[in-house]
Amino acid sequence: MSELEWLDIFGDNLVSLLRETKMTRRELADEIGVSEVMISYYINKRKMPSFKILLKMAYAFNITLDELADFGEVIY
Repeated sequence: MSELEWLDIFGDNLVSLLRETKMTRRELADEIGVSEVMISYYINKRKMPSFKILLKMAYAFNITLDELADFGEVIY
């Protein structure tokens, strides 16, 4: 899986999670300690979050990492 493919999947998953939980971008940003702009970068598939941010997101959504992002394949 390429980084671009991973970003595409992750961005779509993040949008779905925000809708399902009715959490705003601002609320998520405040919860995980990043700017709302950074959340927009993740949603718009422009930036890859760090592992630390992924963990914080999983905790904020009360889900596991594999529910947040597809880690089934190596990213090249």
